[in-house]
Amino acid sequence: MKLFHLADLHLGKSIYEHDLVPDQNHVLQQIADLANEQQPACVVLAGDIFDRAVPPPEAVSLLGNFLARLKRENPQLLIAIIPGNHDSPARLAYLSGVLDQAGVHIRSDLARCTEAVVVEQHGQKARLWLVPFLSPGALPHADADGSAPPRTQADLFAAVMNMIEAAMQEARAADKRAGLKRASDVLVCHAFASGGRSGDSERAFLGTAELVDMSLCANFDYVALGHLHRPQAAGSNGHYAGSLLAYSFADADCARGFMAVDCMPDSCSATLVEISPLRRMIRLRAAFEDLLHDEKYSVHENDYIEAVLEDADRVLNPMDPLRRRFPYLLSLGQASIARGATSTQQDTQTDAGAPVDIMDEYREFFRAMFGASPQADDEALFAQLLQAARERQREGGVV
Repeated sequence: MKLFHLADLHLGKSIYEHDLVPDQNHVLQQIADLANEQQPACVVLAGDIFDRAVPPPEAVSLLGNFLARLKRENPQLLIAIIPGNHDSPARLAYLSGVLDQAGVHIRSDLARCTEAVVVEQHGQKARLWLVPFLSPGALPHADADGSAPPRTQADLFAAVMNMIEAAMQEARAADKRAGLKRASDVLVCHAFASGGRSGDSERAFLGTAELVDMSLCANFDYVALGHLHRPQAAGSNGHYAGSLLAYSFADADCARGFMAVDCMPDSCSATLVEISPLRRMIRLRAAFEDLLHDEKYSVHENDYIEAVLEDADRVLNPMDPLRRRFPYLLSLGQASIARGATSTQQDTQTDAGAPVDIMDEYREFFRAMFGASPQADDEALFAQLLQAARERQREGGVV
């Protein structure tokens, strides 16, 4: 039995105010093509379907069109979805009662985590145990001994695994009594596994109490994880599919795609299926004139670019000419300004380590940018704007 394991779509996300919906549609169509070709039994989406709780309409349409295409081309395909920490469970699960009947199972209610979704293909059977992201208060009731309900990710995860383990053992015993071949048991969850490698683009959980122990999942045949954006193994039987796209330049150094899982009882194997982005994310360091004219950079003209100019002197207004060659230049820095800022910071500390007056910092910045000191009118305008900003802070209650 083959399953497709996707996670961390973050539909509706933008980087540097650039909308990524076309990029996300590009990779989703590749996945739909592969699903039509390979006919998996199930497509699993392990959380963070949207980038925020109230997604833009374009992102909602993107998800709807993707799911509709999957079902149109393979009506028997089962789709299983859980919310991640970026999603609104209630919004994501809208119409879930109707969609259940169409084989699209969106589980946002933790009370249903012990109700497995059953998938069958080629004489094989798998049970999917779907666990939505565990927010504090997800298990509101105190234990039988009167202790407080669990609130950390670690404690919530342990409690939920105990609940599912009991239901799973009962289901296995029922299959055995009926003389049925053992089904594969697949856990789908959105969590930060202890030992996992995070990147720059995840929403961080703070503290070790938010890490989950993968040894609690040892009895599952496969664990389909979401949250970490780098594809990686987790424990002995789990995998993060990673995000479909790199969502920061720092995270652009690894392959992207989804996990194709060949699932049999006691023997599940997962392989990363790479997909091609509409545009790559590339970091470039070079002199301004080289970036502007050197032919070796032409291969990157359609990529997303983060560039640092290595010129010894500051380049005035470099963004516009560079964008004529690299229309998707998203971030631009200058090494000389960074060096100057470090030097200025070191030179303008008092003996006690306190920074100089902000007006002196403004004068230094003005000299660095324009090669001359500001005139009296310039300083007066800056002082006026600074006073207005301080008044706005006070009105907003910011000290």
